[in-house]
Amino acid sequence: MNGGGCGPERAKVRQYGKSCKELSALYMSQDIRAHHGSIWAVRFSLDGRYLASAGEDRVIHVWQVSEAECKGELLVLGEEGNLNLCSESPEPLVGLDGGYLERRKRGKGSNHRKSVSLDQIAVPEHVFSLSEKPVCSFRGHLDDVLDLSWSKSLQLLSSSMDKTVRLWNMSSSTCLKIFSHSDYVTSIQFNPVDDRYFISGSLDAKVRIWSIPDRKVVDWNDLHEMVTAACYTPDGQEALVGSHKGTCRLYSTADNKLQEKRLIDLENKKKKSHLKKITGFQFAPGSSTEVLVTSADSRIRVIDGVDLVHKFKGFRNTSSQISASLTANGKYVICASEDSHVYVWRYDRDSRPNRSRDTVTVTQSYEHFHCQNVSVAIPWPGLSASDSIGTDEGQRNGTNPQLPGRKSTGLERPYRYMNGTNGSAHHKRTSSVNGINLSTFHKRTPSLNSNPFSDRVSATWPEEKLVASANRRSPQSGGELSRPAWGMVVLTAGLGGEIRVFQNFGLPVRI
Repeated sequence: MNGGGCGPERAKVRQYGKSCKELSALYMSQDIRAHHGSIWAVRFSLDGRYLASAGEDRVIHVWQVSEAECKGELLVLGEEGNLNLCSESPEPLVGLDGGYLERRKRGKGSNHRKSVSLDQIAVPEHVFSLSEKPVCSFRGHLDDVLDLSWSKSLQLLSSSMDKTVRLWNMSSSTCLKIFSHSDYVTSIQFNPVDDRYFISGSLDAKVRIWSIPDRKVVDWNDLHEMVTAACYTPDGQEALVGSHKGTCRLYSTADNKLQEKRLIDLENKKKKSHLKKITGFQFAPGSSTEVLVTSADSRIRVIDGVDLVHKFKGFRNTSSQISASLTANGKYVICASEDSHVYVWRYDRDSRPNRSRDTVTVTQSYEHFHCQNVSVAIPWPGLSASDSIGTDEGQRNGTNPQLPGRKSTGLERPYRYMNGTNGSAHHKRTSSVNGINLSTFHKRTPSLNSNPFSDRVSATWPEEKLVASANRRSPQSGGELSRPAWGMVVLTAGLGGEIRVFQNFGLPVRI
């Protein structure tokens, strides 16, 4: 785990096609050796307090989100661009001028080429941190764990190459229920409205709705194509299902019955191309029609209703189960890549021009940073609104209401310089690079030269706003400077079993 005297380690962020760098001071604050072997699945709980991780070693670990206090101390730059604590400085917030910060030109005497000037850095009172050790671990799967899903009551589903889905509860280390399938289970999700039910997708080409209390399938549908992605719409009344052939279908799930409604076209109407397998879905925060679709042709698409409206390019996903995720404010798309980098695109939904149905916006400008053998990259979803204001009875007495006797993280206290607004946690899936070749599993589909199907994670985070130093000195003056990338937490997992935490303390800088 990263720590000690050197402080957080700066990550070098490069930009392409942008006139402004938004991740101007991104630091890796933790590097946890979490698993033996590749991590395929990572998911934050819906309240943002816990992280579940799983993969090749068949073990599911649950980590608690905690805090590291910076209290009034200023992080100053070390020789390698790392951050160190200096308790002598009274001002933890520097250089907010209400607009973009111009990069300062350094004299010839400067030998810190990797450093960031202090007027570009703002440090909150508390920064994101994961527990050094898991708070609980679940064992029982007989093969790689491919996907995870949390319920609102902190129950956890896991799917595996051992052809089962298992139900776990943090109050018990034993498996509560097993749901058997006839092939690898690639994707699962609790019904977001009624978590007595869940949906599963499998390489046996079937999508199923399960009743947890009855431990049985209540309905199913055969796609005649291996299912590689499945998720509910936010209201639980419909589901999207993607296949290894690149088809995307919308089903009605009213009354927990699967009824196909339509085939969604992911191609440009003017230019037909060969579709590749669907690797993940995520609905845009606050929308029941706008969904992010990741596929193994190195493309991320946004579908609004039945129309293709946006594409993101630049990352590499040709054979993996990598999937992109939207931040909770919907302003950024984050995705791992087969080239050992994490990519971040700005997504200006509100400024989308009026256009004909055949016009598709393409975003090719992005920022990216190196993360060796990354298989998953997701933003922290933030704490739910009830947790963030600390009014829950369990928080008042210092315990988590779902976990009697367990102390709260302390993150329910508002950040000094952040005012988080909650976004609902949506379904996301992400991961798998150079791992296990699916063609060795299924000789009948030699085209599937990819690795284990992998994970889905809640991919939202609270919109964070930075208070100007003038307003901080005079709280009554009102007004905040919106810095949507400031404070962003990106969590990655890798093929070596590591979990890394990155956080941006930088303000926007003109290039």
